[in-house]
Amino acid sequence: MAKRTKKSKKELKNTPIKQKKTAPLKKVPSNIQFQEGFWKKNWLPALLLFVLATVLYAQTINYTYVLDDKIVFTKNQYVKEGFGGIGKIMSTESMQGYFGEQKNLIVGGRYRPLSIATFAMEYQFTKHPGVDEDGKAALVPNPKVSHFINILLYGLTALLLFRVLCLLFPAPENKKWFGTLAFVASLLFVLHPIHSEVVANVKGRDEIMTLIGALGSLYFTLRYLKSDNFIWLGLSSIVFFLALLAKENALTFLAVIPLSVYFFTNTSLKKNLISVAPLLVVAIAYLVLRSSIIGYFLSSGKEITDIMNNPFYGLNVGEKFATIFYTLALYVKLLIFPHPLTHDYYPFHIPVLTFGDYRAILGLLMYIALGVYALYGLFKKDIIAYGILFYLLTLSITSNIPFTVGTFMNERFVYISSIGACIILAYLITRKIPEWMKDKAPLANGLAYGLLALFAIGFTAKKITRVPAWKDTLSLNQAAIKTSKNSARANCFMGTALFEEYKTESDPKVRDQLREDFTYYIDRALEIHPRYGSAMTMKAGVAAENYKKDRNLDKLLDDFYKLIIVKPNLNFIDQYTEYLMDRGDTAKLGNFCKKVGAAFVERGNYPMAVKYYTYGTQATPSDGNMYRGLSNAYQAAGNSAKAQQYLNRAKALGN
Repeated sequence: MAKRTKKSKKELKNTPIKQKKTAPLKKVPSNIQFQEGFWKKNWLPALLLFVLATVLYAQTINYTYVLDDKIVFTKNQYVKEGFGGIGKIMSTESMQGYFGEQKNLIVGGRYRPLSIATFAMEYQFTKHPGVDEDGKAALVPNPKVSHFINILLYGLTALLLFRVLCLLFPAPENKKWFGTLAFVASLLFVLHPIHSEVVANVKGRDEIMTLIGALGSLYFTLRYLKSDNFIWLGLSSIVFFLALLAKENALTFLAVIPLSVYFFTNTSLKKNLISVAPLLVVAIAYLVLRSSIIGYFLSSGKEITDIMNNPFYGLNVGEKFATIFYTLALYVKLLIFPHPLTHDYYPFHIPVLTFGDYRAILGLLMYIALGVYALYGLFKKDIIAYGILFYLLTLSITSNIPFTVGTFMNERFVYISSIGACIILAYLITRKIPEWMKDKAPLANGLAYGLLALFAIGFTAKKITRVPAWKDTLSLNQAAIKTSKNSARANCFMGTALFEEYKTESDPKVRDQLREDFTYYIDRALEIHPRYGSAMTMKAGVAAENYKKDRNLDKLLDDFYKLIIVKPNLNFIDQYTEYLMDRGDTAKLGNFCKKVGAAFVERGNYPMAVKYYTYGTQATPSDGNMYRGLSNAYQAAGNSAKAQQYLNRAKALGN
C-alpha cells in the first residue's frame, strides 16, 4: 500500500493545476522531440544540403524563360500590371491573363494564383526596357531574378524537409549525422535529377511553393501535438491554404499529415482528427473559392477533344488504364534510375497500350504489390510502408486515375512524391542493411555508404548533364527530340525553335539547312498527329516561307487548302489570305477562296464558308459565281436576307 501511495503522489505532482474548474488538455504521448537549438546543433548537415540544392542549379541564373513561362509570366497581361494585376490574378482562372479570356482548354481548369502573384511582384521591381519574345521593344522582366528565386526556394525546401524528417526519424545518439535517415533522405531529394524541370523552369515555382506550404503545415501540426497550443494549428492552416493557392496538389496532405501523425506519434485517433480538422475546413473553403472563380469543379461540360490537352480522348477504358499503369511504372523506374529524362511525355512519346502489352501488366502488378505491402505495413507502422503510402497519396492527384490532368505524365508530377522514394532508399541504406548484416558491421557500413555514394554520384552526374538543357528554347527542344522522337509536340517545338533561328540567320547556306530541318520536324509532327493545330499552323508558316523564296502561288494555295480543310480556323491562313489580296494573283486567290468555301458548305461549316466566299468577293469582286456561292452559304446557314442580297448581286453581274 505504501508503494502505491508514493506513486500516487508522483502522479499528482505532475498533474497541471486546475483553474476555474476546467480540466486541462491531456498531453499527448509522442516520440516527436523538438530540440532547443536544433539549427545550431545541425548547422553542418543543414549548410551542406542548402549549398548542394543551390549550387547545382546556380548556372540557371543565366538561363532564359521557356515553355509555359510565357503563359504564367512573360506574356501574362495581369502579371505585366505588377501590383495592380494581383487582384485579377487572384480572382480569375490562371490562363486568363495570357489568353485574355477563360478558354477551358484543360480538364478541371487551372487556379494556381500564388506563384503568378509572385511573378507580378517580380515584374513590378525588375521590369526594364528590352525586347520581348516577338522581337518588339517592351518592358521585360529579369530572368536572372526569376531563376535566383526558384533556386533560393529550393534551398529552403531542402532545409524544411530535413527539419521535418529529423522530427519523424530522430537519430540514435551513437549515429553520425551523415548516416542518419533524415539526412540521407534529404540528400537524395536534393540531388535527384528528376527535379530539374521544377527548379530550372521558372513556371515550376508553383510546385516548389506547394511543397514548402505542405511541409510547413505538417511541421506546425507536429508542434501543436507536442504543445497543445492552438496557435500552431492556426499557422498550419494558413500555410496549408497558401500551398493550395500555389497548386491543388497540396490537397493530398489531408491524408499525408494524419498518416504521419499515426506512424510517428502515439497520438489518439481523436486528437489526430482534431489536428487535421482545420485543414479540412481550409481545403473545403479553397475548393469553394476555386469553383466560384473557375465556374465549375472538375468539368466545364465541354469535352476536351484535343489530345494535346486530353491524351485519353478516343481511347476505350482498357487502353486508357493500360497506358496509365505503364506511365506509373515509368515513374518508379525514373525515381530509381532517372534516365532518360525529357520535358515532353506528350502523344505519342508515351504509346497507347492495351493490357495485352507486358509493360501495362507489369505496371499494374507493380502497383498492386505496392498497395498490398503498404496496407500490410500500415498496421505494423513499417517505414517502407510509410514511404510507399507517401508516394501513392501524393501521386494520386496527378496519376490520371481519378481524373485526367492534361498529359500522360510529367517529371514534375513526382516532385513531391519523390520524398516517399527517398525515405525508402534512405531507410534501406541507413537501417536495413546494418540490421541484415549486424554480425558484420564493417562490411555493412561499407555496403551502406557505397550504395549511398552510388546514388549520390549518379544523381549528381545526371543532374549536371540535365540542367543545361533548360538554358533556352532551342537547347531544351534539342534535348527533348533526342528522347521524345515520337512526340508530336517535341517535333513541333523543335521545328518552331529552328524556324525562329531561321528568321534571324543571315547566311544563305545556313538558312537553307534550317529550312530543310524545320520542315522535316513539322512534317514529322503531323505524321504523328495529323490534326495537331500548332503543327498545322507551323506547316502553313513553312509554306509561306517557301512561297517567299519560289513565288509558287499554286503550291502555296494547295498547301493552305490541305491544311484548312483538315483544321478550320487556322488564323495564320486567314491572315495570309488577307495579306495576299493586294500582292498575289487575284484570279488564283479567288479560285482558292471559292474552292474552300464550297468545301465548307459541303461539310456543313457555314461560318467558314461565308468567311472564304467573302474573301473571294474581295479578291475577285466582278465574279458573279463568287456571290452566288456566298448566297448559298448564307441560305444554308439560315440567313435568307443575306442570301437574297448576294443572289441579287450575282444576278446583277450576269450569273
